[in-house]
Amino acid sequence: MDKDSVIVSVKSIDDISKINSNTKYINICIDDVKMEVIDYFILHGQNYSYSDTINNRNGFIYVDYSMFKSGEAIIDSIIDGMPINLNDIEKVRYIYISLGRTLSVDINIMNNKNDVISFGNISTINNIWGSLCKGKITDVSISKLFMYLCSRIGIKSELINSSINGHVANKVYIDGGFLVVDLYSDIYNIQGEFITHYFDKFNNNSDMDKKVLYIKDHYMDYYIDKVLKNVDYTNQDIVYEILSLTEKILDINNIGVVELSKIYRGIFDKYCPNYDIKINNFFVYDDLNSRKKEHFIIIGYSDKFYSFNYNRKCFMSIDYDMLYDNLKNKKIGLYNDEDFNIKEKSMVL
Repeated sequence: MDKDSVIVSVKSIDDISKINSNTKYINICIDDVKMEVIDYFILHGQNYSYSDTINNRNGFIYVDYSMFKSGEAIIDSIIDGMPINLNDIEKVRYIYISLGRTLSVDINIMNNKNDVISFGNISTINNIWGSLCKGKITDVSISKLFMYLCSRIGIKSELINSSINGHVANKVYIDGGFLVVDLYSDIYNIQGEFITHYFDKFNNNSDMDKKVLYIKDHYMDYYIDKVLKNVDYTNQDIVYEILSLTEKILDINNIGVVELSKIYRGIFDKYCPNYDIKINNFFVYDDLNSRKKEHFIIIGYSDKFYSFNYNRKCFMSIDYDMLYDNLKNKKIGLYNDEDFNIKEKSMVL
């Protein structure tokens, strides 16, 4: 059996002729997308699994047709929602914001936070269509997705190593020049509707961000500052007061847990830098058979602890004895490398 017949790379519609009865795996070019190729496999590609090709180099993580089709539907919805009359940099900004709103980082695939990582999970979200279906990403998959969507609208980009954060980012070619953007590092800002930090020199352009439907009037930085600048920071319940005020303006239900932790770390560091406020990553097993971890955060100050209740859509106080007992009985757990203190007890895992 010829390897080339089992795995077929498709850049143009002419490459379809390479497929034969032995073909199982399709690699689709994502740095120079041809829509007739995508349309062909949506209609006729039920029997194959899918990965990407970039600069004639094939990816090796495949997902089935169902994920490929569902992922393409999400991409179509993003592109179809793009406002009209945008210039190229505004189109790129729209894609940047749209992907940041759609996808989140998954703590369960971080080596420093887990003893064991499911290869199946990390493989799926390293595939661009798999990551869209799961709603979770790695730095590689989000950068590939950004490249793919740019190509879909006729804008060239490439993958680069970020000199700032040491992971994969993008170089985008526009109007004879280029931008360097790092969407992976900006997801929490986008989900919080804050000023972004990694969209080259165009992070604080409110006129552009209104055009691309990112903000209506102001960034969330403005509204957070407005509600917190007159707070009494000598109040013993200052942490709960900040949580109560900000939960009313942040769309927490649509913010990933990793991203929520980063948002509140930034808020506390800015407005009460001298308070020893801890944000720790916990998990509960969502499915005891698969041992799938459901991630949540607990915010602690002194002997008071809070967590966001997604059903009630508010932060709620967590009882000390209940928290400690659940940890002791292993009904909940701490991710690795967490420094978590309960009164006189200290746990470092």
